[in-house]
Amino acid sequence: MAPKNLSFKIILGSSSMARRKILADMGYEFTVMGADIDEKRIRKDNAEELVVALAEAKADAIMSRLKTTDHLEENTHSTLLITADTVCLLLPIRIFQVL
Repeated sequence: MAPKNLSFKIILGSSSMARRKILADMGYEFTVMGADIDEKRIRKDNAEELVVALAEAKADAIMSRLKTTDHLEENTHSTLLITADTVCLLLPIRIFQVL
């Protein structure tokens, strides 16, 4: 359960319904902001590096938007920005037939 009277605002930088549900089920109040980035342009060889790069790109895009709209200066509370991404890997599977 979320603590009452948080001293910071939460922004979920994701359009994921699952992430929204997690925060809501924990009792947090938050604002949703989509990052509006072209995820297909970000490529990495390693899945872990890719999800970090995507989450960082989302955070950078949202921070830029917040700065240009003077949102950060209007808000006297600290803000926690949560961004994330998920990557699914398809690994080759060998099927052996026992004779």
